Amino acid sequence: MKVSICESEEVLLSAIEFRLRKQGYEVVFCKKKTSIEEHIVKEDPDMVIVDLDMGKQSGLEIVRQIHTLQGEKAKVLLLADPEEEEKIMQGFELGIRDFLPKPFKPAELVLRTRRILSA
Repeated sequence: MKVSICESEEVLLSAIEFRLRKQGYEVVFCKKKTSIEEHIVKEDPDMVIVDLDMGKQSGLEIVRQIHTLQGEKAKVLLLADPEEEEKIMQGFELGIRDFLPKPFKPAELVLRTRRILSA
């Protein structure tokens, strides 16, 4: 199973990658230079982990683009500060499968990833 990660914090990105690879997932990154459309078409991930706070680009806009490209197939886990309640609700309206509050335990990320991919 291929998991794509859209995360702007390098340390968190490395931690997520380590945990998911350890569980046998193939991990790819949505690079800042590549548009999300190009990335999704090229990589065709089974699931995408998106940080709500992506700096210049809105995590919600990324979620919207993923769902435009993948439709019902899209499986998105949103990482967000729990105080961003309104934006998290917008994410669910856009079709995210789950939300993980930051900071989170790596084991919980793995469990939620496994659950989303098995659905």
